[in-house]
Parts: sequence; structure tokens; C-alpha cells
Amino acid sequence: LGKAQLADALADAIGRLPPREAMVLQLYFVEEMNLDEIGETLGVGAARVCQIKKAALDKVRGMMS
Repeated sequence: LGKAQLADALADAIGRLPPREAMVLQLYFVEEMNLDEIGETLGVGAARVCQIKKAALDKVRGMMS
């Protein structure tokens, strides 16, 4: 895959995630917020944010393979 195709596939995979998981990835990778900051935004603890991020990344990896 070329860079553009990879970016499109990644955007598509993230778009198919539940909204909360997509938001965690957006805040973490695009907004460059840390887990504590994301937790404050979502009203959950950093440990829960970590769980949501891992679940989202696992799903994206599955969709990309």
C-alpha cells in the first residue's frame, strides 16, 4: 500500500470504531493529549482510557490486516 492508500484505510478503520474509541485515538494521536488529560475530558480514569485505547488499536489492527 502507498502512503495515501494506507492513510485512507486507517481513516476508514477508525471511522468504523465506536465513537468513544475513535475519540480516544483522535485525542491521543492527533491532539497529543496524555491519558490523564483524555480521562478528564471523558470523565473516566487514566487506566480506563488506556483500556479503551488498547481495545481501539486492537480493532484497527484487525481491520487493517
